[in-house]
Amino acid sequence: MRQIKESDWKYLRKIKDIIINRHCDAILEALELFIKNREGAEHQTYLQIYSLVERKDKEIAITYNDLKRSNAIEKICHMRRHLAMTDEEFSRFSDETKDNVNRILDL
Repeated sequence: MRQIKESDWKYLRKIKDIIINRHCDAILEALELFIKNREGAEHQTYLQIYSLVERKDKEIAITYNDLKRSNAIEKICHMRRHLAMTDEEFSRFSDETKDNVNRILDL
């Protein structure tokens, strides 16, 4: 996959922490729901939480670990797929980057 433009790379590095925090917040909210509704099912809730954390940990790793310019398109695709990057944030990338991401996500 081609590298993204320098301006897109700078922008992605600028917003990465905002996006990962939003993504993690959504996961934490899901965990809060499990905890809030656990009454009488504590062990089952624990198992559900463990399973969710395990899956989401892999999701977070694939999406954000080892972010570099050469894999930025792939990482942006993951951010979009997991609804972590807003339409407004995505709209600020170059047309070339948006086209590449949309082409992959449409597959």
